Formats: sequence, C-alpha cells, structure tokens
Amino acid sequence: MQYPNIYSLFRAQCDRYRDRSVFYTRDGDGWTAQTWGEFEDKVNDLACALFAKGLTKGSSVAILAGNVPEWTICDIAVIAAGGVGVGIYPTSSTEQAHYIINHSEAEFLLVENDDQVEKIGDTNEAYPKLKEIFIIGEPQDRSVELVRSEKKGIIFKSFTVDEIPVSRFDEVIEFGRSRRNELLTQVARIGRAARPDDTAIMVYTSGTTGQPKGAMLSHKYILNSVESLRRSVPIFETDVALSYLPGCHVAERISGIYNRLYSGTPAYFVDDLSKLYEYMFEVKPTVFASLPRFFEKIHAKVAADPAAGNEELKAAFGGNVRLLTSGGAPLPLEIADFYSRHGLPILQAYGLTENICVAFNTATEHKFGTVGKPMPMCAVRIADDGEILVKSEMMFSGYYKEPEKTAEMFDDGGWLKTGDLGELDEDGFLKITGRKKEIIVLSTGKNVAPVLIENYVRESHLISHCFLFGDGHSYCVALITVNEAESVGSTKDQLRLAVDEIVAKANARVSSSEQIKRFVILDEDFSAERDEITPTMKLKRNVVVANYKDILEELYD
Repeated sequence: MQYPNIYSLFRAQCDRYRDRSVFYTRDGDGWTAQTWGEFEDKVNDLACALFAKGLTKGSSVAILAGNVPEWTICDIAVIAAGGVGVGIYPTSSTEQAHYIINHSEAEFLLVENDDQVEKIGDTNEAYPKLKEIFIIGEPQDRSVELVRSEKKGIIFKSFTVDEIPVSRFDEVIEFGRSRRNELLTQVARIGRAARPDDTAIMVYTSGTTGQPKGAMLSHKYILNSVESLRRSVPIFETDVALSYLPGCHVAERISGIYNRLYSGTPAYFVDDLSKLYEYMFEVKPTVFASLPRFFEKIHAKVAADPAAGNEELKAAFGGNVRLLTSGGAPLPLEIADFYSRHGLPILQAYGLTENICVAFNTATEHKFGTVGKPMPMCAVRIADDGEILVKSEMMFSGYYKEPEKTAEMFDDGGWLKTGDLGELDEDGFLKITGRKKEIIVLSTGKNVAPVLIENYVRESHLISHCFLFGDGHSYCVALITVNEAESVGSTKDQLRLAVDEIVAKANARVSSSEQIKRFVILDEDFSAERDEITPTMKLKRNVVVANYKDILEELYD
C-alpha cells in the first residue's frame, strides 16, 4: 500500500491538488465548485468538532443523506477523529434506519433535511447512544424528542424520552473551526495513527433474509481496493465524473468516493435524478458507471435512429465519455453488443460487500457474458460444488457483533465464500451462473439455480424482474414483471406474445429441468414498500413466495 491509512491519503491528495476543484454542486442554472483546500478545511473542522463533542474512539457516526459533498466530508472526518462511518440508504424506512443507527451504536447522525429527522423520530423504539443530529439544511426545530430507553412491565412499557439537539452542519463546522488551533494536532495524530487493519467504515448489507449485517471494512480493504481498480480500470485527475449513486452502497463508497480520492478525480453531484440526462450534457463526463437499466434507456434512444453511429452514442453521454462500467445486475447481451459495436464497450464487474474487487472486464481484455478476469491482488477459485471462492488483501474484517455469521463466510482454508455459483472459462474469465443459497430442489431430485434462467429472461430490456419457483414440484414456473417505459402502448395480448418469445429463447439455453414451463405477467412490479426487494434491487425470495403464494400455486393447477 502506498499509504498506511485513509487520513494519510486524504492529506497527501489535498496537498497535491490544493487549489484545484474537487466537488461541484448545483447552484441555480450553474455549478459551484469547492477546492481540495476547502475540502481539507471542512474535514479537519468537522473532525475537531466530533472530537470536542466527545466521539468515542472506534464508535460510529451514521450518515442518512443523498449524493452531497457532505457525505464524503463526514465519512473522512469521522475516520480522522477515530470513529467509523456508517451509511444508511436515504430511502430507508423508519424501522430500517433505527436498526442501523442502534446496531452500529452510532453516537452522531448526519441527515440531509427535516424529512430524515422526522423519519428517525417516528418510532417508540429507543436510541440509547445517539448524542446529536447534524442537518445539512435549515432545521425546523433545534431538537427532537427521541426515546432514550424503555422498560417492559408485566402489562405496559414505560419510556424515558430525551431531547436530542439538532444542529446545522455549517454551525458544527464553525464550532470545529473555533477549536482547530487547540485540537487539530490531536486529531491529525489520531488520523495518522490508524493501523491498516483498523475498521475505517461499515457497510450494511441489504440482506434478502433477516436484518442487514454490518460489514467492517478496514483501511487496508479500502486502499488495496482502489489500487486494484487503478490497475484494472484507472481513472485520472483529468477525468470528470458524476456522483449520483447512493454513497451507502459499497460500489459507490469504494469505486466512487474513495477511488476518486485516490485518483484526484473531481465529481459533479446530481441533486435530482430526473435531471441526470440534462446534467450529463452540461458536465460532459469522461467516466460513467451505472446499472444496466440506464444503459438500456440510452440504447433505446440511440437505436431508434437507424443512421446512428459511434458519435451519436458518445453524444448521448455528453460527448466526452471514454469509460463505461456496469455492475449489480447482468448486462443484456444485446445491449453489450450494441455498445461494443459503436466503440464504447461497457465493462462489467463483479464484487460483493465483503470483497468489492473480485473481477473486472478491462479495456484490453473483455468478454461478453462474463464479469471479467480476477482483479489484481485477488485470487479466485471454484469450489467442488460450483461456489465462487475468493482470497485477497481486500477482504472484510467481519460482521459487527456477529462472530458466528462471520465464521460462516470462510472455509477451512480462509477462502471467502461468496454464495455465488460460477465458472472460470479457458481464458480465465469468470461467469456467474447462480446463487448457492437459492437452489431450487424439484420433486424429481433435480437441483436448479434460478439466477441463470432469470438472467437470460432479463437480458431483454422489456423485462424488469423474473422470479423462478419450483421447490417440491416437478417443474419450474415464473413470475415476470415488465418495464413500464418499454411496454407503453402495448396491449396485454401483445405483451404476452413478446414475453412468450423471450421465455422460449431463454428456455432454449438451459436444460429441461431448468426451463420455465408456465409463467404469469404480474400487473405491477415487485416493490420495496411490500418488502419484496432490497434497496439494491435484489428479490427477497421468501417474501415473494409468501406474497404471491396463491398465484404460484395456480400455475400448477
């Protein structure tokens, strides 16, 4: 590692780029820039404030906000002050936010606006550790009543309620600045003393069953990951990036926030996702990472013009783009082929919270239908049962307060068990074929990995989700949902014919036991409100089965 810890990297980059711009935020019809020097001042001031307000060494600070510079400022300031940054999805429910704040034992909370303050206060569950809330906007109230503790009686519960102060983020920065001369030397000493194996941040995995687990990620994990990215798909100080994916997700946290810090790359923060296309034409990014769905939308626009060529596709991203990357879901082969033929191959990657840098297609070595070769500093092998195993210097340190679940993630040789099934082809490219824990056991004794055919069906941009079911039955059936934008103007009969063809093509690529024998197109997509999908759009299979039990059983009548 070039740097011993995150704070050392941060200070070195601020010294190197001091007068250059690092963050751009929307201001009316234009953009306002912050320099690396201003970034450094705010981090140091917030770190001094946290230290002065009594942040316990090793304790967490939770961040419940969208894509704003304050996210990055807070994350690094917490590390500098000896704490651990914990992200929460801004779309989280009260129950989900409460769980993470309490499980991580957060002492401070950064929120974006009053809606988030209201969200965490909308419960009778206790917040025993929380000391203060920092709000980026203007607070309506200077405190919020939260339950501090509860006592269960024979019949009733009794609650102790406390007033938790709500402070403007700018005021907290000013307070830290007023203590800078007194405290910065101590704070810098703490930041620079962090050891490679110390926990720097925690990322809560959006589990498909049960509560999320807090994955502890060390300084070594982060620094080796960004170095592995540099060797695979490097970005540079001359690049321009858009920040619009959630900072609490491991991909944006590492490949976005810390990769840009490592590379000196500036970012434009998207304050309104509905304006992403508009901002793209203004900002003209040179690097762009997204989920497959976004690339499908661009494809639909460009492909509608038969005369469209390479320049038209590049223009759809603002005109200057040189690097496109995708992860989180399979990229349809039709989409991958279209972009490649037009001179802008989308480089697919694979990783997980517990080891984000596993495999990546690169500009010089990429293959459709795979997630690339193993990344630098990461070893990959396939177990006898087909599970992908990983060993690297970028593995997580364990799940917070859950040693048993941590132990379950490793085999006897210390290899990380990904839970994914896959294969390495003759050229060393990794292909994902399913999820080990999602194996369907048919009444015939056949084992079916549902993800394989689900992904084949989802290669069509008409399809939003495909859910395979078959446990205890002699054949498989499916629930299918369609993308609303792609199906506008189609009748039910037309949709059925289109989906029939898609399913038939997918069935032709798998064995008889893996095929979808019957399916139904649902009237609406799976929903987070009904707890059917996680914030990262993974299906919660047990919830889907429970919610659609009658429909599934009717497919066997």
